[in-house]
Amino acid sequence: MTPASLLRGRWLPFVLASLLAFITLEAAAQLPTKPGKYGRTLIADVVLPPSQLDKMAAFLDTLRASNHGAQNSVAFGETVDWNGDSLTGTPAASPYTIVVQADVMASQAGNVVTTWKTGWRMDNGESRQTLLTGLVETDAKPGQRLTLTGVSSASRFDRDKNVTPVVSFVDARNATVQRVQVQVWSGMPSASFLDYFGAFRFLLLGVVMLVVVLVFRRL
Repeated sequence: MTPASLLRGRWLPFVLASLLAFITLEAAAQLPTKPGKYGRTLIADVVLPPSQLDKMAAFLDTLRASNHGAQNSVAFGETVDWNGDSLTGTPAASPYTIVVQADVMASQAGNVVTTWKTGWRMDNGESRQTLLTGLVETDAKPGQRLTLTGVSSASRFDRDKNVTPVVSFVDARNATVQRVQVQVWSGMPSASFLDYFGAFRFLLLGVVMLVVVLVFRRL
């Protein structure tokens, strides 16, 4: 074995593993508390109490018994709701974004799906909510612990309005919800280097791998 081939054998896997670890680091990060990808000002940051998680678990048991295994309707089904503190939504502080992060455990092998809605309740009692995407994982292992994050679409107010942020738990498949964190942000998000890097991370990974291979071939 030549010194060059020995160097490649020892260092190439290490370099590639380090790159992969760096790229996936963002996925394991906790929700931020400083201005960044979700908005400029953090208005609310709440970890739901155990009593709320107990309500969700009991709700799922009732849902399975009444729906006979069918998924709960996003539009017409019952939900377990969290209501934040009311605030004054203004055009100047718009847009407003609600972020939900759920720590769950897969019950068995397969897809993990949790369904949520987010939105606002107006001072006249009217609620406006939309489906929250992103809180799913494919091909989970039995007992695997996952952190799922969903970000609402941006909400803008054309005038000052008294509103209350609302997060509604609709359903969960192959998942035990263990922790839920909710944040409410206002203002435009700012794109950091990591945000740009994350958007093109797989392309960059391919380029870096090609460079590494070419460099080691020259040794």
